[in-house]
Amino acid sequence: MFPKYIELNGEKFEVVYERAKARTSSVRISGDKVVIKLSRFARDFDQDRMVVKFLKWAGKRISKVEKGLVLKPEYNDGGKVFTHNKVYDIVVKITDRKNNAARLKDSVIEIFLGRVFSEKLSEKGRGVVVKKLAEDLILKDQVAYLNEVTDELNQMHFQEKVNSCKFKKTRSRFGSMSKKRNMNISFRLLFAPREVFRYVCVHELSHLKEFNHSKRFWAVVEGAMPEYKEAEKWLRNNGFMLG
Repeated sequence: MFPKYIELNGEKFEVVYERAKARTSSVRISGDKVVIKLSRFARDFDQDRMVVKFLKWAGKRISKVEKGLVLKPEYNDGGKVFTHNKVYDIVVKITDRKNNAARLKDSVIEIFLGRVFSEKLSEKGRGVVVKKLAEDLILKDQVAYLNEVTDELNQMHFQEKVNSCKFKKTRSRFGSMSKKRNMNISFRLLFAPREVFRYVCVHELSHLKEFNHSKRFWAVVEGAMPEYKEAEKWLRNNGFMLG
């Protein structure tokens, strides 16, 4: 029987097992979860060996995390969500309305869950719904902050045209810049240190000068942020904790 939870570096992580169609097994860490994908072709003995190996790898990765630098959002009644410029209070209310809804008033996010809908869900299921509704409001509310930061950096170092700049709920990457000059930044970076967030913005803006990762590109990045390697290192060691 594989463990459902492990405690690493003083924190409890849920271990999620998935069946993979591929011939190889894999592991990744996302927020407070260790996700292990076991190949359907692997024998029981191989699966046991893989789980031990993957959990050992996860332990080494998590041991490098700098404690206190990732403020995990609390998407529950009475919870708080800390971003760079604002602290949101979460209030969850069960109502007789048919549909779920949410509203932001000042820094308070009110989540309204329909009673019939809510009773059909497990506690975990309700948490997923609350998280989505809250994230959607925060993402929209923080667009002004994102534009403020990117406009400042652009004017200081690049003086290039940017067609649009948006937060996205991306998991595979922290940022992107299209050839049409549309810039996307991962919503997760609101919970990373401020300088790491600014670095990703600088990285993407640098693509307006060099649409590649050549030496010339990195020279542009360094010109705008000489200490960028520290932010790169932080993302390598801690980025997976952002979810």
